[in-house]
Amino acid sequence: MDFEARIREDRESLIEDIKKLVSIDSVEAAPQEGMPFGEGAAEALQMFLDMAENLGAKTENFDNYAGHADFGEGEETLGILGHMDVVPCGDGWLCDPFQPEVIDGKLYGRGVLDNKGPMAVCLHAVKILKEMGLPLRKKIRFIVGANEETDWKCVDYYFNQKKIAPPELSFTPDAEFPLNHAEKGVFQYQLITDLKEEIELSGGNAFNSVAGSAYVLLDGTVEAQIQEKKAKWEEATGCHFETESADGKIKLLAHGFAAHAANPEGGKNAITAIMYALCDLKVGGELEKIAAFYMERIGFNLCGENIGVGLSDEVSGKLSFNVGKVEVADGKLIFSIDNRVPVSYKCKEAQELIEKNLEGTRFRFANPDIIEAIYVPKDSFLVQTLMDVYKEVTGDEKAEPQVDGACSYARALDNCVAFGALLEDQPNLMHQKNEYLELDKLDMWMKIYLEAIYRLAK
Repeated sequence: MDFEARIREDRESLIEDIKKLVSIDSVEAAPQEGMPFGEGAAEALQMFLDMAENLGAKTENFDNYAGHADFGEGEETLGILGHMDVVPCGDGWLCDPFQPEVIDGKLYGRGVLDNKGPMAVCLHAVKILKEMGLPLRKKIRFIVGANEETDWKCVDYYFNQKKIAPPELSFTPDAEFPLNHAEKGVFQYQLITDLKEEIELSGGNAFNSVAGSAYVLLDGTVEAQIQEKKAKWEEATGCHFETESADGKIKLLAHGFAAHAANPEGGKNAITAIMYALCDLKVGGELEKIAAFYMERIGFNLCGENIGVGLSDEVSGKLSFNVGKVEVADGKLIFSIDNRVPVSYKCKEAQELIEKNLEGTRFRFANPDIIEAIYVPKDSFLVQTLMDVYKEVTGDEKAEPQVDGACSYARALDNCVAFGALLEDQPNLMHQKNEYLELDKLDMWMKIYLEAIYRLAK
């Protein structure tokens, strides 16, 4: 189907809708009455539903946990799943992340990639199909959540508490092209030790993100050593170090590079950088012991081998290991960790290996949160259709379905895969500062999603 002219006509309207969605700060916040994930998440969810309703959809908001928007009728349903919440922004942006700006042909803002931009593109794809009057056999249902980036209470409420029947087949535009037919298990937990000394140490903000910054408060007498060793640390860790002095103390700060926990090699972990520096400084006391534990059992290894969990399989490759956060609370030091477990293993197997490795150390394993791996066969109608579309539209005949460590809504129901939206030549800036969408990629996104939705729904 030739959609070129329609795509060009709709382009500016699409960009404006993306900007409207991105302009809402929808980082999960403290619950308020009727808004379980804070005001911003509720506002963004309702705005998407309003956009869909203005295009003729029948919409329903399920108590600001989640919502859906239905186009057309049919005994079968094609689901398009996405979310309106975003991860925290961090520092160092070229612009206000919630005042989207176009700079050098790139639209900057938190959520332009993950996941407001792709969901707006899919919505406009359905808009074009509707305007063209193309006959569709299936109902198209957008299912939109408001806390995908944290603990998925949104889809649990929608599918399990409200007992909404799942679509017969679905996709989520919340990963990379060509398609993820399998996703590794998501295994999050904490390593905790009790403290006898007063320690000030903090870094990162979420399990599922490489820590972009971290700091530790030290005695001021080590400042000369820090200045002497800083260049060596920066070369070893890839992070930038700086210091701040106050009241005889010195704050040592490390600035790394955030990335999604599914691909920790794409970032530079500032927590690891601080631990490396502490080992080299030989600061003594509990700090030195904690840092020694960290570098011995975790260190720079991103596959969990140092802590006894270096799992791997032929289908999905190696386990990924990310320390997303460190904090001191209630006399305890806590590392928050995210593993993506190969599809042929259960997360419980990884837990047993880690617990065994911790025997005889001061740290204990705690608070596991598990989402097991998923798998949709390559020869299924869903995978085959989407792969055919991708190959035809892009000309990439060598493309193959992938296995990914990301955690998308594909895990929320059967017969669902992650399909785009990132193209091969787009940088993956999800969960990173200066998230941007190259506007010249929009037409290709629209071509792919228009054809895919049409073929799946006709």
